[in-house]
Amino acid sequence: MNTSITKGSISKTTVVSERIGRIKAKYPSIASKYEISLEYHQDHGKIIKKRRFDKVINLTITEKPTKAKDDNLQGAYVIDTSHSELDAGEIWNIYTTLTKVEDAFRSLKSDLGLRPVYHQLASRTAAHLFISVLAYHLLSAIELTLRQNNDKRRWSTIKEQLNSHRRATIVLTSDKGVVYHIRTSGVSEPVHKEIYRLLGVSDPLKRIKTIATHL
Repeated sequence: MNTSITKGSISKTTVVSERIGRIKAKYPSIASKYEISLEYHQDHGKIIKKRRFDKVINLTITEKPTKAKDDNLQGAYVIDTSHSELDAGEIWNIYTTLTKVEDAFRSLKSDLGLRPVYHQLASRTAAHLFISVLAYHLLSAIELTLRQNNDKRRWSTIKEQLNSHRRATIVLTSDKGVVYHIRTSGVSEPVHKEIYRLLGVSDPLKRIKTIATHL
């Protein structure tokens, strides 16, 4: 904007002030750290600073002095608790446990299919909820094993990375009416093998062949 002022593209005080106001509104956190000064030009050519005239000839941006208190708070995370008997480490562990509980409910509602429930009978609804909770126990075991191997990735990240390793079922019927089901998978990539290694799984998707009875 200062280039436009210098070239004379914009010079009216009202126009410049409006543009500055829009920039401050768009970037409030950054704008609070800088001071913007305008230089005005009188009709007879005299330059007067910090007074409002019709024409702006220059714009100056200076950084405000940073307070030591603000510097100390940069990047700080504050947790308020009534448990004064706990030290900082214990409070932080409890807090992260709460976030894990929130993640658990989020996983139940999304990845593990807790909702929606389409069943009408109470017994089927109970079975649906039981399977979702059982699936979460498996998910928790997977995340715990990864954490014990110093892998802090969430289940959503693991699922996304494993999503490219697909499993397929091939169904064949012989001329004698025998139905063959062959379960096979694609070639695992290095990222898949690393996750399997951390989980202690040697070959999770080996080929399986089953033979059904005659049709």
